[in-house]
Amino acid sequence: MNEYRDEQARELPELEAMKDYMEDIPIPFGIDATIWSGIKAGRQRRRRRVFSRMAAYTACLLLVVSVASVRFSPEVAAYVGEIPGLKPLVELIHYDKGLELAIDNDFMQPVALSEKQDGIKMTIDGIIADESRIIVFYTLENVDGQKSVVHFQGVRLTNVKNMSSSYGSAAFEEDWQIRQETIEFQPEDGTRLPDTLELEMKFNKVSEAATTDTVWHFSIPVDKAKFEGLKETYDLNQTVTVEGQRITFGTMTVYPTRIGVEVNYDPANTKKLFYFDDLRLVDERGEEFGSIMNGVSGSTLDENRQVLYFQSNYFKKPKHLYLRASSIRALDKAKREVNVDLEQKKLTTRPDSQLTLKDIGNSADDGQGILIFELKNDNPLDQDRMYSLFESKYKDASGKSFESHMTGSSGNGSDTEYEYYIPKEKYQSPLTLFIQDYPTRIHGDIDIKIK
Repeated sequence: MNEYRDEQARELPELEAMKDYMEDIPIPFGIDATIWSGIKAGRQRRRRRVFSRMAAYTACLLLVVSVASVRFSPEVAAYVGEIPGLKPLVELIHYDKGLELAIDNDFMQPVALSEKQDGIKMTIDGIIADESRIIVFYTLENVDGQKSVVHFQGVRLTNVKNMSSSYGSAAFEEDWQIRQETIEFQPEDGTRLPDTLELEMKFNKVSEAATTDTVWHFSIPVDKAKFEGLKETYDLNQTVTVEGQRITFGTMTVYPTRIGVEVNYDPANTKKLFYFDDLRLVDERGEEFGSIMNGVSGSTLDENRQVLYFQSNYFKKPKHLYLRASSIRALDKAKREVNVDLEQKKLTTRPDSQLTLKDIGNSADDGQGILIFELKNDNPLDQDRMYSLFESKYKDASGKSFESHMTGSSGNGSDTEYEYYIPKEKYQSPLTLFIQDYPTRIHGDIDIKIK
């Protein structure tokens, strides 16, 4: 996906108009030669890595929404007509009907603020905002043409508390020229946005000459009159049972950019329910608005409560609306622990024979341990799907807790390889990892009338 975006972006050096769960990847500091050497060596032995689902989905959203911003505004549409190569990207907006409708209804707020640092020009192109989330569109340009690798280090709003953020894992190839990306912010319930967002972004740039860090600050005006009060709330309060597992759908809130549905799982359930394969909203015409697949797909309130996000039909105003599903990924709670014997290099407990331990190794970059798993899975529902297989927290035999800050996956067909990085520590074997998502399922028809 990133290579595709780079190819398109090279055709757009003049584009400075509007463009839009997790994880930043820290880069060691103060070892310029080592870093640059590692980058070159990496090109010789590169393995395709797909990071955790929340980050990967967000990375897809970066392209999808950036395209959306050039499709519907009359001013931008006219500009696009003068730029060869951009029009084919417009079709990617179909990945998110809700954002398409929001932009079509004049929800993009132009910003056009720019700043230059260390041979890079950054432009905040625009934002889409409502009470549920804020999407910031930005463009980076390599104005001095220097070969370098740029890494996103972090972002925050310095004048707003209780705000989480998500963004793609941005590590640009050394010959990059221009990149359009997005950042998504999610305010907690009750958080009131100020009239101006004080945005702080940190990047790390690695070149043959040096490694430098840059911090960017922008004051972004917010037109709150565009979205304040634009939401609809429905109290569903309906409980369904699927293969003995009780699920209660609570409040549904419809915003211009997305829909949130609160889902409660009965603590007495024998299975841990991970994710609905096909939960969607369907109107009286049969049009479906599915789960958000290219952005933040949900948030966890506690162990048994989630808010799941859907593409928004706010501007459609359907007469009738239904919530439907038939398949849920789930696993017996007793099978969620995976024990790894570090000395024998084998699994002593696992959910089933589909999961195996291939190897235990060490990272060439920082000496971290790497647990390499293989998951065999030929279910058609999982074609082209990558799982966030394990939770980040794990423990050793003494009960001491640790945290993994990086995972990766690669593979094709029915075999997928997962890498789980563990800090260099003196562990008491075995380690216990906890399943976060797994390709086993329960089935049953869910059909709830909302209105």
